[in-house]
Amino acid sequence: MPGPTSSLAFAGRGRELRVGISSDIDAPALRKSLSIFLPGWPARPLDGVSAPPDISIAPAGSGFRVRAESWPGGESLADDPNNAANALAGLLIDAILAHGMAAHCLHAAAAEIGGRAILFAGPAEAGKSTLALRLAVRGARHLADDRILLAGEAAPYHAVALGLAAKARKPLPPGDGLAALVEQRWHMTDDAIAYLHLQDEEVAKFGEEVDLGAIVVPRRSAGVTAGLEAAQPAEIARTLIEETTSPAGPGAVVAAMTRLAGSVEGYILAYDDGEAAVDLLLNAFEG
Repeated sequence: MPGPTSSLAFAGRGRELRVGISSDIDAPALRKSLSIFLPGWPARPLDGVSAPPDISIAPAGSGFRVRAESWPGGESLADDPNNAANALAGLLIDAILAHGMAAHCLHAAAAEIGGRAILFAGPAEAGKSTLALRLAVRGARHLADDRILLAGEAAPYHAVALGLAAKARKPLPPGDGLAALVEQRWHMTDDAIAYLHLQDEEVAKFGEEVDLGAIVVPRRSAGVTAGLEAAQPAEIARTLIEETTSPAGPGAVVAAMTRLAGSVEGYILAYDDGEAAVDLLLNAFEG
């Protein structure tokens, strides 16, 4: 593989993360894709840097190979610059975990309500991302679409934003406000997803920390307009364990998520009407 002829330094937590880009890569096209998928994750060009990169991007046939270099993190293959940008985002998060800049990454959405982070955790298709966007329509700051870092090993815990583009799956569920937000803020769309660039006051940038206030597990329930009930810590812990990534291994994840579930309020949100669910969440957490 040719040596990189350009490098980018992405913000980390404690030190920057270096990304080396091969001379055979169309660097401007890649950087355009990075600006779409990682709009709130600062990066700067590095000139004349001889230190080895944390991540390298090189050609692989007609596509790209995005590979971990400073830890045994494997690699991803991508067929175009957009997929390469997505792959790089994943490896940047892996690098933060591997180098001890954060202990855990949660597959979750989050919004800031009343000065606290309300985390939406649970399986795919439960509506986590859409709830966070509906809350943004109502003035709650958007913290995460599907991945967020967790800082702290005991209360108070902090949710740490990553600066990734917010996403809206298509077709959109009912709601004039949601449709208007997507129309006003969409930056790129494909057949399944619209990628949004929210305005500065609407979204947290990479590294911003917000005190974790509650964990909500959304569950679509036909015939239930919206209901919020306190959940047992064990139920919240099970959900978090399934949605947590950590280099420390399964045992450490179980212990950490059990502590978290015992320290933070946990709720089950049963709903069939997204707008009614947002009304309920704002009433419960605006304080």
